[in-house]
Amino acid sequence: MTAAQTEISLYPEHHAPANMNMYDEALHRRATEVAIWATPLMNYKAMYDSLHDVVGMQMNDIVYHSKIQDWKRALPTPSSVTPYGNLYWDLTDGPIVVEIPPTSAQGVGLFGTLLDSWHRPLTDYGVNTGEDGGRGAKYLIVPEHYQGQLPNGGGYHVIKQKNNLGWTLIRAIIKDKSEASLQKAVAQFRKIKVYPYAERNHPKPNNYIDLVDKKIDGIVKYTPDYFSKLHEILSQDIIEQKDMAMLGMLQAMDIKIGAPYTTNAKRDAIFDDALKDAHEYMVSRYHGQEMIPVYYKDKKWGPIVPPSYYTHRFDWDYASHLDYDRRGAFSYATFSSVKNYGPGNFFLDTSMDSDGQWLEGEHNYKLTVPANVPVKQFWAVTAYDMETAAFIEDMPRQGLGSTTTSLVTNSDGTVDMYIGPKAPKGKEANWIPTKAGRKFFLLFRFYGNEKEVFTKEWQLNDVEKLN
Repeated sequence: MTAAQTEISLYPEHHAPANMNMYDEALHRRATEVAIWATPLMNYKAMYDSLHDVVGMQMNDIVYHSKIQDWKRALPTPSSVTPYGNLYWDLTDGPIVVEIPPTSAQGVGLFGTLLDSWHRPLTDYGVNTGEDGGRGAKYLIVPEHYQGQLPNGGGYHVIKQKNNLGWTLIRAIIKDKSEASLQKAVAQFRKIKVYPYAERNHPKPNNYIDLVDKKIDGIVKYTPDYFSKLHEILSQDIIEQKDMAMLGMLQAMDIKIGAPYTTNAKRDAIFDDALKDAHEYMVSRYHGQEMIPVYYKDKKWGPIVPPSYYTHRFDWDYASHLDYDRRGAFSYATFSSVKNYGPGNFFLDTSMDSDGQWLEGEHNYKLTVPANVPVKQFWAVTAYDMETAAFIEDMPRQGLGSTTTSLVTNSDGTVDMYIGPKAPKGKEANWIPTKAGRKFFLLFRFYGNEKEVFTKEWQLNDVEKLN
């Protein structure tokens, strides 16, 4: 994934406030650690708030993209191949039912994961690794200590959740990006239902909202109001025993759950610096080889999580410890996880060229994808801004892949992709644009993986810098 260059500076002008005493330094340390711990929860809040503020989304509404999302939907590492949908729920008043439709007669299936607000996967649904295998199902999401009566049969998949707030990322698996395929995806999104279990006999109609062409910024901002937003969402949900030490940190920072949030100019200046340190640390950690080793020998590509996390470890919660440090770095770069990672989809990441230098938006690069990518569904390459992990702003295209109908393939089956601020003459169809002055990284997505992805009989080439 990366070489020895593992410290990334995002805020070259920032510095700690002058004349900090030991109490200020302790406050700075605590703020940095709390920010790393809270990253997945703050991802949830940034995404929910952005949808609520821009399109008026409420709990149990279904939002979707009738066209493939572009840079205007700012999220950590979204797909440039499959249209997305989302819905959010709250179990405070009791269980919720999410109905996922079966794969359509036209062959469009949904795939996703039910998650809580800490991005812990509850279960997968739909095609690939879903519990229903694409046949459709009713998922009954129940508070962990719910005492009410549960159904005996009735086709429900009963899922326990530790806290109250949850959400899902819904992917529509389509054969290409044509208008016909996109409309089939929309039809599937609009068949999803969500309602309180108590209203199962007479559920209210759902509200479906198209996000096409809406500018929605769901990226966490590392500014002093971060902690007021954290205070707000912690006040809305169940706090688990494993997180009490961090609540002690917040208490020492004069942030008390159950009491109003207050501001203080000196404290906010320390928070501002600590948050920038936390952000730089997580970016550097994610793109560092110590956390995620390279996947292929002597190459720069690496998996998005450590090998030990390939199966059922996206809760980052071991018997011996909560790995909030790696969880924070992972959550900077992603906004969703899956229950069964690997069998259905698999991602590789690179932020370096073949010489071990950061990928810079002002330079031109070439990536040759070998022939016969071992997938049953599709593959794709997408570029992301290193600071935000979102699509690069104002770009006409975010990535390319096997569903790109205009992609030019070489006679031997390989594909040459050109990545940089300007397309080489005659190579426009295979060009992924970047922005000068902005570092970036690439994700290679495999969907419907074949065994050669894991045996490494098929391997990606490194990204080559062009003169």
